[in-house]
Order: sequence, then C-alpha cells, then structure tokens
Amino acid sequence: MTMISPKMKQSMKSSIRRLLPARIVKSMRNVSNRLLTIKRLRTKSIFQKAADTPPFLEMDMLETLQQKYPFPPGCGYDAKSLEDRGVWQASKILHLSGANTAISFLELGCWDGMASCALRRKGKNTTAIDNRSEGFDERAFREGVRFFQMDATEMQFEDESFDFVFSYATFEHLTQPERVLQEAIRVVRKGGHIYLVFGPLYMSPFGAHAYRSITVPYCQFLFSKSLLNDFANQKGLKPIDFNHVNVWSLENYRKLWSKYSHMLKLVTYDEGYDLSHLDLIRKYPSCFKSKTNCFETLIVSQIEILFEKLDLDSPPPIRPLTGSH
Repeated sequence: MTMISPKMKQSMKSSIRRLLPARIVKSMRNVSNRLLTIKRLRTKSIFQKAADTPPFLEMDMLETLQQKYPFPPGCGYDAKSLEDRGVWQASKILHLSGANTAISFLELGCWDGMASCALRRKGKNTTAIDNRSEGFDERAFREGVRFFQMDATEMQFEDESFDFVFSYATFEHLTQPERVLQEAIRVVRKGGHIYLVFGPLYMSPFGAHAYRSITVPYCQFLFSKSLLNDFANQKGLKPIDFNHVNVWSLENYRKLWSKYSHMLKLVTYDEGYDLSHLDLIRKYPSCFKSKTNCFETLIVSQIEILFEKLDLDSPPPIRPLTGSH
C-alpha cells in the first residue's frame, strides 16, 4: 500500500478545491469550522472536569504514541527556502502600519538575517542582532545588512535609534522576554513600531520544540522530562534541550502586554490556534489538568503583535465623552 505524505494530501485537497465552485468551497469551510468549534467545546468540558492525577504517562505509552504520530512538517533550511521565507516576512512587514515610512529597521534574534536582507533590497537601512553568528547568511552581508552578535537584553544602541523593531520566531526562546521588550521599547523612537511574531508557545502541541526526536504532540504534558530523554537515549535520538525554549504560558504574555500598555499602543493583535491534537487532551485530560487550569493556553500556538511606541512627553489626546455630538 502506497503511503501518502501530509504534503501530498494538502496538495490534493488544494487541487480539488480549485475544481469546485466557490459556493461549495465556502460551505465546506463553514461546516469544518462548526465541527472544530464543537470539538473544541467538548474537549474543554472534558478538561475542566478532569482530575489532576496521574500527571504523566509511562514508557510503553510513549512507544505507542511515537509510532502513531509521524514527524511534523517543518520549515526548509536550504538556501532557496531561507530566501523565500525572508522575502515573505519582509513583504508582510511592509504591509504593516508605519513600516513603509520607516527607514531604519532592527531585527532581534535574526539567525540567518534573510528578512533583513529582503528589507535592505527594498531600500531600508537594516541592522540585525543575534547571540550567535554562525547562522547569519552571507547574502545578507553582501546586501549591506549590519550584523552584531549581541545579547538582546543589553543592546549596545543609543535610545530611539530605530524606526521599526521586529522579531520572528524568537520570543518563545528568550529566557527574559520582559527584559528584551524593555530594550526594544528603549531603542525604538517615539511613534515607531515593534512587531513580534513567535511560536509555538510552550504549552501548545509542539511547544517543547522536541519534534526532531519526540514526534508526539504535547509530549511536555504527557511525559516527564527524564522519561523523554531516557527514550531518546534508548532510540539513539538527539537529546532534548529543554532550555531551548522558555516555559511562558499564554497568560504570561498577556500580562506582559498589559504591563506596558502605558508605553505601547496596541495596533494589531492575533493569537493563532492549533486545534489539530485535541484528541490527546480528551484522552489524557489529567496530564493537562495537573499542569494548568487554563484550557486556552493549550490551544493558542502563535502570537502576532504590533505596537506603536507612545510619545509620553506629549499630553494624552482629548477624547469626546461617550454619546456626545
């Protein structure tokens, strides 16, 4: 029997949709969304009623689940994939409020720096930092991106040095997200913008970032760290670096945004859901309930947020009373 990869399945679905009338495709999406909502509410009910024991599953269940779940699709890291992703990221940034008029850009946790490279090709002055230098792409150097190996918690830039600060897939890795946000606020000018996109968050299905060894979604909830590493050792898999990501929950980030609302105006905000593995929460609810009381933190995988730095030297705008004419 020929196995069909997830990528092939998605391609087949896309081809079928293109052949169907738009009204049928829309109807199918509506039905799918309703079913997902029902499934989410059912899962939440089971989670809320669950006991908090046992907190973890045993080794035999890890064996079973590892065979059940294939390696999740990931990002490509070849030269073309890096360039294409950088172009897409830069294009998305340039469609944001304030980005087109901005001249100086700073990228935090840039790694390959190809988003900054694409912005540079659009005529922007781009600076990129990372705490490691080996990932930085030579093409970004050649385009004139300024790169500094630097700790984002202690940036060596003057106050208000940049019009626009951005970061992709970095904040979930930071040990001090609040300190990095403080520094971003310091180095961006008044009226400038801070744009952050990051995930998967630690408590979401692949938030442990262990999928190159353990392919089981929510493995950080279902199994102890020691058992996961014992399994990896037994199978000759790459050891899991649990320090590769912070353990901030959705609630932690929401509190952070709220804490700095006197300095930052929220322009756009989106929380991306991953509802693809609700079955594991329904089947092993105690493993989840023993670690959090917030169901939403289990299903929000990504955060996308755009801030505008307020001019605190200026008086607040006078707003009309509600109902006035």
